[in-house]
Amino acid sequence: MPSEAQDFSDVESTLVVVGDMEIDRPEPRNTFSKVASYLKAADLRFGGLEASMSHLGAPASGKIVMRHSPEMIQGYLEGGFEVLAFASNHCMDYGVEPFVETMELLERNGIAYSGAGRNIQEARTPAVIERGGVRYGFLSYVLELPMGWGASPAKPGVAPIRQDALYGPPYVNEEDLAALIADVERARPRVDFLLASFHWGASQSRTLTLSQQAVAHAAIEAGVDVVVGHHPHIVQGVEVYRGRPVFYALGNFVLDHDHPMFLPTALESICLKLTLRGGVLDRAAVSPVLIETDGSPRIPGPEEPKSAEILDALKALSEKLGTRLDISGGEGVMAL
Repeated sequence: MPSEAQDFSDVESTLVVVGDMEIDRPEPRNTFSKVASYLKAADLRFGGLEASMSHLGAPASGKIVMRHSPEMIQGYLEGGFEVLAFASNHCMDYGVEPFVETMELLERNGIAYSGAGRNIQEARTPAVIERGGVRYGFLSYVLELPMGWGASPAKPGVAPIRQDALYGPPYVNEEDLAALIADVERARPRVDFLLASFHWGASQSRTLTLSQQAVAHAAIEAGVDVVVGHHPHIVQGVEVYRGRPVFYALGNFVLDHDHPMFLPTALESICLKLTLRGGVLDRAAVSPVLIETDGSPRIPGPEEPKSAEILDALKALSEKLGTRLDISGGEGVMAL
């Protein structure tokens, strides 16, 4: 936490958090052109990197696979993303070699990443970035975990939280949950603000799984300030637990992947603007997002019917979780 010699009480900073991104297009630099002002107005930007960026490897069998060219890094750079959660059910679709190459690509371009590593220690180490004297920390984990994706002491991979339909409460592997809690407790003294993101939940379902809530609550009890979910490709509700928000699923932010399984709701999502004062969350605001026909995100104007439709759906889902969402001017603000 900040030292007593430093006065952070009036320091205001903003963090923008977005959903899953998979840039795969001829001109990646144009990916965020419709949301450039929104992204640039923030002090820091964080989102989910769905797949590796490499020409290496061979596709895994028995699942939908994706891999993108290393040139796609230009899109994330142009969008200003300083931190990416490289922890998904697709990040190792083509094996370990492209997974490691992607981490090297991010490192060379100055983009920090969370949830992935050359071994389990790296995968569980938070990405830490300082802005205006405020230290932000990011931890990421995968619950939708294909076989072999988890890192080990001698193997690259992601930070795993195994789940199984036969597990009883807390609905996930208790050793993995204990490791998450230990990660948070180690990270907490190093940062002023700690965000944990999870690749979890049922694809294209607004219904939460028991494991989502169990892990989110455990993370907050351990000391996380905000929990964010990726993977479902659809917006899920927001819960305020012990005064800290859990955004169970943000949906897609870039979708350069046209698959017949996607419903129209895969093109509707949300992004977050978290305002901190003195390193403490002061305001959490949600903006609706529409994915255009070219796969790029756009924030619709408050007068557009889709703006109210997305926010009203989020409000209804959040009310079921006991959370109030105040909607005004095309934006929803959480009552923390």
